[in-house]
Amino acid sequence: MKKILIISCAMALIFPLVLAGCHRAERESLRAALAETQRERDDLKAQVESAVQARDQLRVQVDELTKSRDQLQEKFTELASSRDELKKRVDELALSRDALQEQAEKLSKSRDAAAAEAQAAQLRIDELAKKLQGETEKVRELQGQLKQVQVAVTELQKKLKP
Repeated sequence: MKKILIISCAMALIFPLVLAGCHRAERESLRAALAETQRERDDLKAQVESAVQARDQLRVQVDELTKSRDQLQEKFTELASSRDELKKRVDELALSRDALQEQAEKLSKSRDAAAAEAQAAQLRIDELAKKLQGETEKVRELQGQLKQVQVAVTELQKKLKP
């Protein structure tokens, strides 16, 4: 019985020691798991922080792209209005060109008519010049005859004057 008592006491003393040892092993295992979980948590926090930074950077890029898009839209609107103005100006210039072309045609016709009139006038001038030359010849002949008559009159006067 002593042996049983000793064994029972030994068991009673050993059992808590064994339990404490199991507890210690389990605690170490739990501590290791806790450390691993904390590491994973820290890694996740770092990943979340990286994701937040990436999100913020993307938000900034989206804002910049939105501003660029708005600026491009404004430029597009300006270019469209400029294009419309240029189209109107081209249409006006086309009308002006057509009007100038008509005026040029009228002026060309007027020039041709004036050239024809000038040619007719030149022909008339040439005819009148020929007539004038003929009349000048007659005047010279008449002047020559007049001189002869004057000479004859002078001679007659000399003869009549004794």
